[in-house]
Amino acid sequence: MLKHWPKVIKYIFGPLLLVILFWTIGIVKIWGLLRVTDFKFFVLAYLFFLLSVFIAVLNLYVLFYPLQRIDPRKFVQYFFASRITSLIFPGRLGEFSLSYYLKGENINLGRGMAAVVTDKLITITVSMVLGIIAISAFMEGQHITAFVLYVFLMLMFFVLLLSSRSRDFIKKWILRKYARHFAGFSKTLFSYEQEHKGTVLLNMACTVVRMIVLALSAKAMFLALETDIPLLTLILVSGLETLSNSIPLTVNGLGIKQAIGVYVFSAIGVSPVITGSRYVLGFLIEYSFGFISTLFIRNDLFVVKKE
Repeated sequence: MLKHWPKVIKYIFGPLLLVILFWTIGIVKIWGLLRVTDFKFFVLAYLFFLLSVFIAVLNLYVLFYPLQRIDPRKFVQYFFASRITSLIFPGRLGEFSLSYYLKGENINLGRGMAAVVTDKLITITVSMVLGIIAISAFMEGQHITAFVLYVFLMLMFFVLLLSSRSRDFIKKWILRKYARHFAGFSKTLFSYEQEHKGTVLLNMACTVVRMIVLALSAKAMFLALETDIPLLTLILVSGLETLSNSIPLTVNGLGIKQAIGVYVFSAIGVSPVITGSRYVLGFLIEYSFGFISTLFIRNDLFVVKKE
């Protein structure tokens, strides 16, 4: 039973941190503000969120296209399945399940994982740039030092993880007999950027556009709460939020993302009650869409049935 405790803690820690955060802000105050939410701006936020999901699908599709041409309708279904998984696994790790769902498309786990890792590295790189600008603009010197240290540790983690010694250790002691299923990971990952530079640049451009669209969604949510925040500010903060989602301490970055957001927005004069209410609206949008996605997958709307 002891070996399962780390997983249990990850599922408990996020909601607990969120409850503490909202309790500190004032649950009654948040509820009172949500009751007067302007519905038309909430709908607009939902539409921007749907557009960001479409861009995310396109982002991954262009990366997988050079490896294997996949029916777009099937790929959308695989993406939805992986997105639902990411809502219940720590630190967005569920997004890597896309490589598992694509096994039936003649893409083995190794090559599929390499494409997903490439997408993650591009997203994290863009988020780090935005995060550094945001910290420099909104925070004090000690926070800049802490963030730079976090970025450095994250980069070192990826360097160590992708080193030949680390890969050999993972194959020998972790994957063991399953290592053959991940054949082609290293070759695909390290050669992808050189062989498909145009695809990588397109993915990077789509990533930037997606963050702008997510910032527009956040702006609409704040407007629904009668608060107007400059779009540039929301774009910069979105970089910090994306990085917080990558921390594998809680499910989907739950609690960590909200705590960072409340702190940063408080530093620029936004009431924690307003920020907390904005995140509640974000929950409603993200998890309701996750539920709708399960209905699509269950009904096989995006799969061409074979005789």
